[in-house]
Amino acid sequence: MNAEVLETENKKDEEKVILELNQDEFKKLQRLLELQEENQQEEEKRKSEDKNANFVQLYREHMPELRWLMSNHAFPSSLLFFILEHMDNRNALACSYAVFEDYFGKSRMTIYRAIKVLQENGFIDVLKMGTSNVYLVNQDLAWTDYNSNKKYSKYDGKILVSKKENKDYEYRSQFDRFKLLRERENLK
Repeated sequence: MNAEVLETENKKDEEKVILELNQDEFKKLQRLLELQEENQQEEEKRKSEDKNANFVQLYREHMPELRWLMSNHAFPSSLLFFILEHMDNRNALACSYAVFEDYFGKSRMTIYRAIKVLQENGFIDVLKMGTSNVYLVNQDLAWTDYNSNKKYSKYDGKILVSKKENKDYEYRSQFDRFKLLRERENLK
């Protein structure tokens, strides 16, 4: 297609349509456009609300297990709710024990025992990831995404790091390291 034909087709798309409407017809058309705009805004709002942002749903059928945990194991239930609070939308949280030690001020052994209670009673599964763990919340207990996405659970992960394990991180700057690299390698 040559440039002249393309330009002609573009001009056809820009043609104006002139309608003659009486006052009553004009008001009806205007109201129709307003309704269309309102419907579009309502649809966008519904879609936004459907995203379950910052939302964890708990299933009623497993409330007795949660009550049992809270009544009989205070610290493991606190730990479970910490994991629920920080897990991603696929029910996974990756972090080391040091994160729990920092947050709760508990010993490594206390945290180990709490995780064992949660794991043995079906609240979580624990996978190893180097020196850290990935905590997977039972998707029949709690979920943060569309139910149709449960088949994808356990594939994403939110990662928390401990201040204790990364003491100098706050003071490091990637920019400073780039600056040193430039100077050392004479990069311009």
